[in-house]
Amino acid sequence: MLVRVGISYVSEANARENLAVENPSGTTFDVLRQKAEAAWNRKLGQIEIEGGTDDQRTVFTTALYHASMTPNVYSDTNGEYRGMDGKVHRVAGPQQAQYANFSGWDVYRSQLQLLTWLDSSIGSDIAQSLLNQSQQNGGAWDRWTHNSGATHVMNGDPAAPAIADIWAFGGHGFDARASLRSLVHAADVPTAADLSKTGCPVLCEAERPALDQWLKLHYIPVGAPSWGPAADTLEDVSAEFGISALADRLGDKAISRRFIKRAQYWRNIWNPNAAPDGGYFENRNANGTWATVQDDNEKAPHPFTPSTEDGFVEGSAAQYVWMVPFNVHGLFEAMGGKEKAAARLDAFFYDAKGAPAVTNAGPLHAELNNEPSIETPWLYDFAGQPWKTQQLVRQVLNTIWLNAPNGIPGNDDLGEMSSWDVFASLGFYPEIPGRAELVLGSPLFSRIVIHRPDGDITIRAPGAAADKPYVSSLRVNGKSTTKTWLPESFAAHGGVLDFVLFGTPNKSFGSHDDDQPPSFEGK
Repeated sequence: MLVRVGISYVSEANARENLAVENPSGTTFDVLRQKAEAAWNRKLGQIEIEGGTDDQRTVFTTALYHASMTPNVYSDTNGEYRGMDGKVHRVAGPQQAQYANFSGWDVYRSQLQLLTWLDSSIGSDIAQSLLNQSQQNGGAWDRWTHNSGATHVMNGDPAAPAIADIWAFGGHGFDARASLRSLVHAADVPTAADLSKTGCPVLCEAERPALDQWLKLHYIPVGAPSWGPAADTLEDVSAEFGISALADRLGDKAISRRFIKRAQYWRNIWNPNAAPDGGYFENRNANGTWATVQDDNEKAPHPFTPSTEDGFVEGSAAQYVWMVPFNVHGLFEAMGGKEKAAARLDAFFYDAKGAPAVTNAGPLHAELNNEPSIETPWLYDFAGQPWKTQQLVRQVLNTIWLNAPNGIPGNDDLGEMSSWDVFASLGFYPEIPGRAELVLGSPLFSRIVIHRPDGDITIRAPGAAADKPYVSSLRVNGKSTTKTWLPESFAAHGGVLDFVLFGTPNKSFGSHDDDQPPSFEGK
């Protein structure tokens, strides 16, 4: 016995209409399955890969599949959907579908970039969907929306970098100016919810908790509405950078300049003398003094230690110390220079015996199974030691991403972690939320073709293998380069990359200052 099911969040009539359009009467199960398989094969076929092992190809394709599943279409076949205000709305203008289920804190880091890069119309519809939700929600952009409801899960204000991501990777078919106006207003004008601790720490209801204190002190202090004051400060500076980047693209230079300056507020919680190995981000009291810390298993507060999770969200001070993706060079300068930063990266990724320490290795080491750490492997590129990025990323792909039941590290977070695997396997990563520069590692496969409506990308690496991660040389569109990053124009228009890979590092490749990826200070 077979059952045909139609679903709508609007009405029974819409559910019946959806069923008639998507699964007409008389359609056999096998035909429906074949249509689904054909649709997914078209989607997954946007990235063709050659070379590698069967397991590597399986892991990559599975990751691309997972990264493509959400957000999901929420509107009915007639364009109607139930909004955040409980009312029925209909998609309009260039928007083709309303999307739902947005894991904001996770997906702004690389998943939305991937979705938009492969199909800018999908990215545009996701951006418009987020704007629609905010307009139906009293102007607030919720961090984690489920269908037509706000859950408030996680911290920070991920909508700003998310919208900037989508624009940067080619999604221009939404009302970007209305989005910018709304995001700026939310960042400038405290609401009653912003002043409230309702739902905190995990489910703060406000879009910008403690916004009044942010505007006054330029950091989130201890005692303010937040999940973790230091972590909230670091998330908020990425939001400020996202607003600045979007405003710059839309020609509003005054807003862009104002918010790039606000993005540098990370310096206000940087204590250069925090620990024997150097500076860290710390909780700070409203009077400007550094706060004591007290983790859950401790009886009394005590001075700061890098292993503390007090003030941070799903991570420690040691894991959050790298979280200034838009101004890595400024962060490295605060650490005492590139050499000191690189040494700290070494200690972050490896234990005292030199063994990898990238998951479940304690609070002083990387956790590449969760979002606060996932952008860190590419930081060696900014320090002039890109061969370490190449080796580390390949090591992670070889040992953590597996064709096995435990083959995805941690929670996939609606495709964010899987998008990491896709980008890492392609040989680059969108390190800076709100921008489309691609920071280089090395490709896992010998030949990759990325089919995009806005221009294909071909990646050739004849020597690619699990044990050959090191870039000896690179040509971009036929021209030799030693830069360890690709400009936004490459992401926008496509092109050809030719890698020569070896099993031993070429330490001269990418080692000079002018080879390193850009940072954005706003001076």
